[in-house]
Amino acid sequence: MSRYHDMPEGVPVGNGHHISPAEFLLMAGFLAYRAPLASVDARAAARRVLDAVLSAAAAHGFVHADALESMMASAEKSANAHSLAEQASAAVGDTFAYLQVIRGAGVALEADPYTLIT
Repeated sequence: MSRYHDMPEGVPVGNGHHISPAEFLLMAGFLAYRAPLASVDARAAARRVLDAVLSAAAAHGFVHADALESMMASAEKSANAHSLAEQASAAVGDTFAYLQVIRGAGVALEADPYTLIT
């Protein structure tokens, strides 16, 4: 296991910025469902992230994937939606595990520091 496995910075989004895995999941939901002006490639990548993260979370015991996805599809911005995104992300594991799921979905993040790990 890498010495970087428990790095708490969050998901890298460029220019040295990081967001929580839950925020990244909600952002993917926005891109997949509510961003018609986003490129087709960006929307497809967001869809792959949603599918992969929610599947991984469900495999680890998260039972509200359908409810969370419905909230994202209807653009619900509530404490409950954010709480479910946090629960789904926590079910996946730490940031390293979360990024592994994203990579497994075929989505690469330019600022992903873990891609440098051998």
